[in-house]
Amino acid sequence: MPTIDSARASLGANRIAEAEAIARRLLAGDPQSVDAREVLVLAALARQDYAAAEAGLREILVLAPDAGWARDDLARLLLDAGRPAEAEIEVRTAIAADPAHADAHAMLGVFLSGRERLVEGAWHLRRAIALAGRHPQMLTNLARNLMRQGALEEASAMAAEARHAAPGMLAAAVLVAEVAEQRGALDAAEQALDEAERLARREGRDTLLLRATLLSQGARWQEALARLDALPAMSGAAHLLRGRLRDRTGRHSEAWEDFVAGKAALAAASGRRYDKAAVEEHFSRLAAITMPDAPRPARREGPQPLFILGMPRSGTTMAEQLLSSHHRIRAGGELPFIAELADFAARETGSPFPQGFGRLSAADHHHLPALFRDYYLGRAEGHGLRRPGVDLFTDKMPLNETFLPLIRSAFPEAPLVAVRRHPLDTLVSIMMHDMTHGYECGYRIEDAAHQLAASSALTETYRNRLDIAPHVFSYERFIADQSGETGRLMAHVGLAAEPAQACFHENRRHAPTPSYAQVREPLHTRSIGRWKNYAEQLAPIMPILASAMRFGGYEG
Repeated sequence: MPTIDSARASLGANRIAEAEAIARRLLAGDPQSVDAREVLVLAALARQDYAAAEAGLREILVLAPDAGWARDDLARLLLDAGRPAEAEIEVRTAIAADPAHADAHAMLGVFLSGRERLVEGAWHLRRAIALAGRHPQMLTNLARNLMRQGALEEASAMAAEARHAAPGMLAAAVLVAEVAEQRGALDAAEQALDEAERLARREGRDTLLLRATLLSQGARWQEALARLDALPAMSGAAHLLRGRLRDRTGRHSEAWEDFVAGKAALAAASGRRYDKAAVEEHFSRLAAITMPDAPRPARREGPQPLFILGMPRSGTTMAEQLLSSHHRIRAGGELPFIAELADFAARETGSPFPQGFGRLSAADHHHLPALFRDYYLGRAEGHGLRRPGVDLFTDKMPLNETFLPLIRSAFPEAPLVAVRRHPLDTLVSIMMHDMTHGYECGYRIEDAAHQLAASSALTETYRNRLDIAPHVFSYERFIADQSGETGRLMAHVGLAAEPAQACFHENRRHAPTPSYAQVREPLHTRSIGRWKNYAEQLAPIMPILASAMRFGGYEG
């Protein structure tokens, strides 16, 4: 009589058909046998029949909903198949069934981190480590998450611990170098990268992009350019880095070619594209919005949000560093709460924002602005932003200005700061860096121009029709008159300027954005008028920007 042990022995000997035959005979006698179904799943995986393996795992979970191993395997299978959303559902189900399921916490932490839900991702990664121990891969995942949050000291210690525990682990070695580079410890980064390169060569991989990034931060930036120029083929990120270095040398035509090629490669690899028609339809609804006739809640206890508005690369990170150099203001960074609040509003009103916004005028919906406020503050509380000791915390998520009516309904007294920079300089900077904000507009210059123009027109509509008028913080005025522009900004915020704000570039906080190295530098004028080097390439988009240029008082 065949047994489950004989089926497993056949699998171990790679006699797949024999193992399947035994498992099927066992199932004929006992249709509820989870063990026999597990053998069939393993056999399907060995044959690379992933559809059969998925079906088998789902059958097991019907029979044994608490089979955590089966749910883990199903989640990994779905992830490998490019179905991360479905994989996340399985992982969340596993945690709901067993809150002490370390592997599920680890996977959910990775999923959330990949979606920029970094605080929540870190929570689950910490929970996995508490349950399963300080495994190098878990430590590396958490350290990378913390690096992206800007918590460089803890990330550095954790990456070093993972590196010590697993000396042959390339991911940990690379991370040690990356964290050191972001801390500005270039000598330590170079030393760590030397070791990472030795490991990479063993695996037939290279760390050239990280080496070039490191070299580009110091006096050896021309060596970085030479290394990149010598490459026969390049990734999208390498094209962008080489373009930035070519820009330094004055090779502007070649630099622009790199920016365009790099953006195209990144868009192709990620499948991202800008849906111009969808943006126009959505913005037309936003432009027609009216503020509801509903009470606006004021809640003055505890730290309150300060919203920094503007396109990516417009100077929002610089503004945040300036503001958070004040001892009564905490930096929050790019918080996802307003976009989440729009989804929450849609659930409460029964229609997506902004279609359901007018329903707040009905008496039985008058309470919703208070709920919106409490939802946002609850999320901020979970992120540790409302601890005592400060009056305000910043929220600089790019393009939050599209939600200004929603922000004003929940926070009628919140300071609003709109960062304004020459649109052409902003667009050139967008082309130089990889970013996903703005409905995936950052991969073609015409799409970025359309998004900037649409956002500018919408905020002017809010200013004129709804009297929502953020304080304008001018990038160029700040460079020309740091003290005066700082004073005007702080008067709007309601706090007196402090001496530390004059040296905001010395702010010990790490800004986890592409601007992290730039905001550590004293003020300079190098980025003002950079667009003039690309006037020929920018000429086709000038008609798109006419209104935005006029609103800002810029010429081009």
